[in-house]
Amino acid sequence: MAHVESYKRGILIAALGMVILSPDGLLLRLVEDASIWTVIFYRTTFMGLSLCLYLAFLHRSKLVQYFRHMGRSGVLSMILLATANLGFVGAIFNTSVANVLVILATLPLFGAVLGWFIIGEAVTPRTWVSILCAIVGIGIIFSGSIGGGYWVGDLLAAGTAFLQGLNLVVIRKAKERDILLPALCLSGFLAGLVVLPMAEPLTITGHDLAVLSILGLVIAPLALGLFLNGARHAPAAEVGLLALIETVLGPLWAWIGVGEEPATLSLIGGAVVIVAVGFNSWLGMRRSRR
Repeated sequence: MAHVESYKRGILIAALGMVILSPDGLLLRLVEDASIWTVIFYRTTFMGLSLCLYLAFLHRSKLVQYFRHMGRSGVLSMILLATANLGFVGAIFNTSVANVLVILATLPLFGAVLGWFIIGEAVTPRTWVSILCAIVGIGIIFSGSIGGGYWVGDLLAAGTAFLQGLNLVVIRKAKERDILLPALCLSGFLAGLVVLPMAEPLTITGHDLAVLSILGLVIAPLALGLFLNGARHAPAAEVGLLALIETVLGPLWAWIGVGEEPATLSLIGGAVVIVAVGFNSWLGMRRSRR
């Protein structure tokens, strides 16, 4: 009974995390004057700062030792996450929120393929079918973006999904435990440092600073903390299914907030991707309960 209650609580907490994260794309759209480099600087630096404070609260005097235990895998994870952060914001600036979030939904499938290729993890036939369907869906999205000039953003989103999928493999292969949070924390500072020469942090308006503060200091760490905490009590397949909450709600908030209506081909391709990823996660969930 206690296990069932823990499972239900974990599902609800993780789902809440995805709901809180879902306005991420909308908030980036609400930035008025800041350049892409300034947005990346504040978003990633604020995220790194908030996570650092959170980890300091958890580990107190052992914080430095906690970071030292990251090892090589943690450093690699930090670099991958920092690069993925750059790719995500770049994608939002160059294509629709719907396209970005739908393409990012393929992250578990990238993780499955890379896990098979790099460390020999088995990939089930249903996952291969889902991967092929997702490729078709992304192809449909790209076909609609080429004419509108959005293909660069779509490509950046695909690259971000690839990097995050590769990071999943690094985390699974790591000998060190619990490298994700310290790597994510330091990746924020690393990304901010990389773009600092091109950013203009002192020229940002009060409006843009407020938007990026909410995003980096509140939404990102709160959503991540809830999602990771809840994911500890639920199977991986179900966690993957919950991640689709952002894929569905994110474009909806952008549509309501700034009138960004998804293109017809984006809706068709997005539906194919969501069904492919969702069906694969649902079958994995059923199998894990047997």
